[in-house]
Amino acid sequence: MEALLEDLEVLAESEIGLSLHYTGTLVLVPSAKSAGDQEVFDIVDGQQRLTTLSMLLNILIKKCACDDDDQIPLDDLYQKYISRGVKGINEIPTLKLNSDIEPFFRRLLDDKAEGENIEFLSEKRLKDAYRKMNAWAEENASTTRDARKWIDVVTCGLGLIVYQPQDENEAGMMFEVINNRGKPLTELEKVKNYLIYYAIKKDASKLKDTINEEWGRILKHLALAHQMRDIDNQQLLRSAAIVYFGFRKQESNAAYNKIKEEFSLHDNDLSHAKKLSDFVEFLSRCARYYEALFNYKSRFRDDDLFKGTGIVEQIELIRAQTAHSGILPLFLCLMWLYHNRVINEKALHAKLHLIERVNFRVYMIPVGGVRSDSGHGELFRIAHDLFCRLGGDTSAQLPDHEIEKALAECEFWLKEFAFEYGHRNLDEFKECFRLNPLDTNQDFYKWRGLRYFLVNYEQYLDPSRKINIDLVKQRRDSTSRHNDYFSIEHIYAQSCELAGKEELETARQKRRLGNFMLLEWGVNSSVSNNPIEEKLGHLELNANKEKGTKLAQTGRLFDDFETVFGQKPRDYRKKLKDKTRFRKYKELLNHAEARLIDFAESRWAFDSEKN
Repeated sequence: MEALLEDLEVLAESEIGLSLHYTGTLVLVPSAKSAGDQEVFDIVDGQQRLTTLSMLLNILIKKCACDDDDQIPLDDLYQKYISRGVKGINEIPTLKLNSDIEPFFRRLLDDKAEGENIEFLSEKRLKDAYRKMNAWAEENASTTRDARKWIDVVTCGLGLIVYQPQDENEAGMMFEVINNRGKPLTELEKVKNYLIYYAIKKDASKLKDTINEEWGRILKHLALAHQMRDIDNQQLLRSAAIVYFGFRKQESNAAYNKIKEEFSLHDNDLSHAKKLSDFVEFLSRCARYYEALFNYKSRFRDDDLFKGTGIVEQIELIRAQTAHSGILPLFLCLMWLYHNRVINEKALHAKLHLIERVNFRVYMIPVGGVRSDSGHGELFRIAHDLFCRLGGDTSAQLPDHEIEKALAECEFWLKEFAFEYGHRNLDEFKECFRLNPLDTNQDFYKWRGLRYFLVNYEQYLDPSRKINIDLVKQRRDSTSRHNDYFSIEHIYAQSCELAGKEELETARQKRRLGNFMLLEWGVNSSVSNNPIEEKLGHLELNANKEKGTKLAQTGRLFDDFETVFGQKPRDYRKKLKDKTRFRKYKELLNHAEARLIDFAESRWAFDSEKN
């Protein structure tokens, strides 16, 4: 936009009509909405360029068309460049955007969008651009004469090459060039472009209408999920395509190419347009579930479908995990099946709980885990198979025993997956929470899943307390309230002067899982570097005060301390030799580690593994 305004200023210094500035290409395809002598075109390329020029002309026309009483008549300029007909009666916009953004665009042109809640990234961009152009016009077109001059510059000084493909092959070639030039488009953008193009060439009005109706919702849910990066868009698209089409792992990474291959313009299968239309609707629904997963304030979580079921709590646990790409297709599939009442709330709750355990045991364990994308192909197969068996047109009529059989097989394969890519048995799983004696660098403080682990532990000890895992930080923020934010605290402080006989053994105690706990930030700052007996004594002494710790896991540490040292931390006054103190420190951490490993077994073991 800035470049356009600079070009206009250069053009204004030339004599209008003698200098023509090339400003881009328009590629147009006749629309099915054309009627009589009223030609309508779909814009294949040049949408952004025309939208920008329309906004600028709208601003300039208002400035040159204003009377003393600030009324804006629908004069010839407005009728030609902005909107035709009588406003509010038979008005036809000269340029009409996609249905998701068109209402906002109209309000923006009418100066009625200020103060509106922004839902789409495209709305923000339009609003920012309109503000900048308004500011430019205030400075450069403050009079009717100046405004008229700039309108002449735009309409007579800017040149556009307008091209209309002559046949399907030429249009296809141009579509490919447009889709792959300049700044790379996201897979989601390319798929949308292809589906629109497919709908035009196949005269599939239902597909085109579905895209217009649903695509805005897709972008809205992505924005509300705070997942606006290209990789996030691709993650949603690939997951939905895996479930719906059964694309394999590598194919799903290039969903655009695979969709083009499966749904070729040269294929005369009449069912393809319907299947693509159904996929767009499925993708839109998946975008809603995607938002429900990643936005803990999602309105969809408040739906009557979930009230009193415990499902939202399961969704929140999955959201808080550190890996999602492998389990996302199955999550979307299960949510769709529940939303369509194919499976009941009990089944969904059980399967989400299973997904959370499998994901933790394979992709979040501290030792012996796999690469972040290992085994994804198997998880994708499980998701697609379940959708094929329960998500078809006849799913609503399936007998209960068929649904239960499909869910049971899904559970079987998920557990088999966890045993193959995680640990074969519970003992091996428990062992991963202990330091490897041969590894002198392993440090549980660096474990990405430590926050998740300790928050789950706290809620296990005190089910009434719900901690938002987003508020568990590893760095202090002086502006944060101590009761709202939590940090991961070393029990045996890294800077504590007490050391064992061997330096490696001292360092080992500070790196083990049993040496970590959650602690409120305000409390943490006052005790972080003290010896264990002083730290725990201070915490216990102040536990009932306003700024004292209220966490259940510190209470367990007080009990462990009394078991090892023979006195409560707040009453401890003994003077022990350093060698004895260090041995007591190790014993205390042994107790803490044993508790945490017992919790891990209880929390993430499969029912079949429990005694």
